[in-house]
Amino acid sequence: MTKYFAKLRYYPGDPLEEIREKDLKSFAREYGVKISYEKIEKREMKDGLLMERTLDSHIEDISQEVITLSADQEDNFSNCIIALYKKYRCPRTPYSLLGSSEAGQKIAKKLMNVHGGW
Repeated sequence: MTKYFAKLRYYPGDPLEEIREKDLKSFAREYGVKISYEKIEKREMKDGLLMERTLDSHIEDISQEVITLSADQEDNFSNCIIALYKKYRCPRTPYSLLGSSEAGQKIAKKLMNVHGGW
């Protein structure tokens, strides 16, 4: 059973560079963790502006990129999160870790404080 599980939610403009599945697969191999990626795009062009109505929307339905990370070993989990934070930076909102396990969220938050987070 997986001991550590985190969802890192990056909203438009949050990551320092484009999140690429190729890079995530490399991190998964290097740190011995499982990583999945989902991009949700709900913004629309209106009057020359890229817009999205988020009021009354579920967090899972708002435009975002979600990196889901799971591991059995705390060191592997922590080291992979550090690498992700160094590459993309820490997610930037209070909702960034919504959907994480308690143990995973605790580690991810602690590492945010150390590696340029909130």
